[in-house]
Amino acid sequence: MKNLYLILVIFCFALNANAQFLNWGVKAGMNYNANGDLIVLSDDIISDPFSSNQELGYHFGLLAEIKLPLFLYIRPELLYTHTESSYSVDDGEGGEAKLKMDRVDIPVLLGFRVFKIGRFFLGPSFQYTVNNDLSVTDNIANIKTITYDDFNIAAQVGIGLNLGQFGADIRWEAGLLGTEALYQVGNTGAENPDVSVDTDNMQFLLSVYWKFRKGK
Repeated sequence: MKNLYLILVIFCFALNANAQFLNWGVKAGMNYNANGDLIVLSDDIISDPFSSNQELGYHFGLLAEIKLPLFLYIRPELLYTHTESSYSVDDGEGGEAKLKMDRVDIPVLLGFRVFKIGRFFLGPSFQYTVNNDLSVTDNIANIKTITYDDFNIAAQVGIGLNLGQFGADIRWEAGLLGTEALYQVGNTGAENPDVSVDTDNMQFLLSVYWKFRKGK
């Protein structure tokens, strides 16, 4: 929980600017996400890794834009993000595992205005995971989450188009801290993990936004 407080402090700090140079807005969009490999841990034998398949998710929240001198600006955002990824598990029956994660994300981006309507931006995204759930097809039940890394930092880079109060952007994101989640299959009562997943994400995000007042 202290990591969530930390990223909220970062968001508030980023907004500590003169209101004359500050614009607010709302945004929403879709993300095309993949996580790292899934590995089955059983009887001291580590399986070959299963690669993640990309799945669609979504995000929505608030943004602010702080104008800087010349053609620069800072864009802090406060977002709720839902991601999904799947794994084709070789269990002889065409099984599939699906990982669903819910996060609070705070990107803090440095942007460059290009020919008034164009945008190029990059920066870190501070992320706090509030839910992590792994499910498998019907032949395997009761997947228990033992532990997961709830804090991560990702890098983002993207381009956008700004038309008055309306805008859209596309960005690429990759996790940086090597986060992991551990799971147990069945109700054995033990805390030894049966499955490990690399939860560092790599995704493309497509967003649209509306600013409350017109900006350049």
